[in-house]
Amino acid sequence: MLVTGCASMMKNSISFAIHYDSGKFVYKNNWPLCGNFYDSDGNMPVKRKTKYLTTDNTCKVSPEGHVPQQIIIDYAPWLTYEEQIQKDMVSLKNYVMLKEKRQQKKRLAIMAAQQEGVAKIPATEWKRIILTPPQEVEKYKYQFPEGKGNHSRGKEIHYLISLNPDGSYSIETKLYWVSKYQKFWN
Repeated sequence: MLVTGCASMMKNSISFAIHYDSGKFVYKNNWPLCGNFYDSDGNMPVKRKTKYLTTDNTCKVSPEGHVPQQIIIDYAPWLTYEEQIQKDMVSLKNYVMLKEKRQQKKRLAIMAAQQEGVAKIPATEWKRIILTPPQEVEKYKYQFPEGKGNHSRGKEIHYLISLNPDGSYSIETKLYWVSKYQKFWN
C-alpha cells in the first residue's frame, strides 16, 4: 500500500528578493508579472512599463500559485544614490515643494534620465541569473514549512539572492507558508 501526503498536492507560490551589501545594481525589466508592482489603486505603475528597473529588488510572482518555468534576472552595476544625485537622476529635497504638475514632469524627466543612463551600460557588464522554480517545487514537494500555516493557501518558495560587488552571487531558498495575501508587500 502506497501512502502519499497531501504536501505534493499543495499550491506553490514563488517570490524572490535580491540583496547586496555595497554598490548598486540595475535590472532589465524581463521579470515575470510581480504582484507587488501594483499601486494602491490596483493599477500597474509606470515603472513596470520601463525597460530597466532601478529601484526594485523584490518580486512576488503573480498570480499567486503561478510557477514559471524560468525566471531570468539580468543585472549590471549601477550608480549609487549619491552618484545619481550628481547626475540629477533622483529627487532632491526641494522636489516635494514643487507643484503637483511640476512634480510629475520632474519625475518623468528623472525616470527618462535613469533609463537613458542604464541603456549606455556596455553589454559586457550585464550578468544573468536563471532561476528554475519547477526544480525547487520538486525539491520541496513533500516538505512542509515550519510553524503553523493554512494548508489550503499552499507553500511559498522564496529565493534569497545575494549579489557581491564583483557581480558574483549566491542563492538560498526558503520555504514558507503562504500568508494572507498582501498585494503591496514591498
